[in-house]
Formats: sequence, C-alpha cells, structure tokens
Amino acid sequence: MKPELRNDKDEAFQVLALHEWDALEAIRTVLAERDAIEERLRIAVLAMGRGFTRGWRP
Repeated sequence: MKPELRNDKDEAFQVLALHEWDALEAIRTVLAERDAIEERLRIAVLAMGRGFTRGWRP
C-alpha cells in the first residue's frame, strides 16, 4: 500500500511520489541533479574572473 501524499508543499513527498515511492531511485535522481549543479558551478568559477567576485570562491 502506497502512503498518501500528506502535504503538497513537502518536497520530499513530491520527489518520492514522482518516483512511485521508490526511495532508492529518488535518491539516485537527487544525487545526479546535485552532480549536474556542481559541474555547472565548476564551469561558472572558471568562466568568471576573480575581480568579479572580489576573491570569493565556492
């Protein structure tokens, strides 16, 4: 039996619902999205000059 979606604003429940309550698949998707965001951040760091951010680096 699948649990009911308790709160439409709860992102954790939304992610699980999108993956048909398969927690392992939901975790894999979140990790893949994190990796993609980290890659974009690496590219952005290389693309902008140090003066633009006054020395700040993530």
